[in-house]
Amino acid sequence: MKKFVPFIVLSLFVILLLGLCGPILVQRQQEEAQRAYEAERHLVVFSDLPQDVNDGLAQRFYEQKHLRVQIYSKSDSEIRQSLKDDGGVKPDILIASEDDLQAQKKNGILQPYASPVTDKVPPSMKDPEQLWNGLWYNPMVFVLSQAYYERRGMQIQSWDDLLTDPGMVLAFPDLASMDMAGEFLCSFVEMRGMEDSERYLSSLQSHVAAYSKSMSVNVRRVASGEADMGVADASVARQYYKDGAPIFILYPQDGTSYWLTGAAVTNWCEDGELTNAFIDWLYSPDAIDVLRQRHIFLSEALPPANPEVDAKGRELVLFPVKKQYSDQGRRDLQAWWIKSIRFGKEK
Repeated sequence: MKKFVPFIVLSLFVILLLGLCGPILVQRQQEEAQRAYEAERHLVVFSDLPQDVNDGLAQRFYEQKHLRVQIYSKSDSEIRQSLKDDGGVKPDILIASEDDLQAQKKNGILQPYASPVTDKVPPSMKDPEQLWNGLWYNPMVFVLSQAYYERRGMQIQSWDDLLTDPGMVLAFPDLASMDMAGEFLCSFVEMRGMEDSERYLSSLQSHVAAYSKSMSVNVRRVASGEADMGVADASVARQYYKDGAPIFILYPQDGTSYWLTGAAVTNWCEDGELTNAFIDWLYSPDAIDVLRQRHIFLSEALPPANPEVDAKGRELVLFPVKKQYSDQGRRDLQAWWIKSIRFGKEK
């Protein structure tokens, strides 16, 4: 028996050594595979959409076209910082808000992109020099409780109709807390002017039970009966409606503001063929289906064959605004709203 002891010890040592080296070898193989994967032909995309949406877009695009994109989820501020940094991965394509795309246009990092598909995007939703093109937009809409819709729904047509019922309780966004709410404020002032906007918003305040920093809170208050009406973004309102919430969605027929998401090609991009395939694919039903499967119900910048209508069967009407204001201009207007309207300290 003793003569087998060295063999047993050696066998145990080899097994132990293999057990220790195995994970290291597996890790190295995985790293090599990742390097090989990244070396393949692909596009790098920075997107402000959630990671699960970006993963879904990349996967669906590969399934449809057998071409690869690598999409990194970043906030607008992270995108801006990444583009400023000297090192790090640089994107071939940006999917970001209109605000951010305008900023990058000023920074001179975008190159023109146009195709028969983007030619169909309305001029108001793309750059006149074709440096970016709108993909999807999120408008502000009216949300009514079931009881209030049955009582006064037929009388609600426009923003001014929100002032016609003294007893109406309104769930309204804090116009200084969200970019989308700030977009509404700027668009409303552009349409009506400062004086008329001040009169309107001051009158509206008597109906507002509480200002909310979340659009979803406004919809929940309406669905629960805490408020008769709410103003919220269409994506959140549609999500609650499709989930069975007892609400009705109406589109203001005198127009509404919208938050636009678009795509742009950067100066780092050198693969025109792959770029053309991906950007044009983003306008396809497959791409919008990825968003809807993940409960993001945006409107399409490219006019769809069957546009989504409101509870009365009416299509969206958008403010014909030019949006010629800066980030600082929006912040200044939001500060004015806080001081002059919400707390009434200044005129």
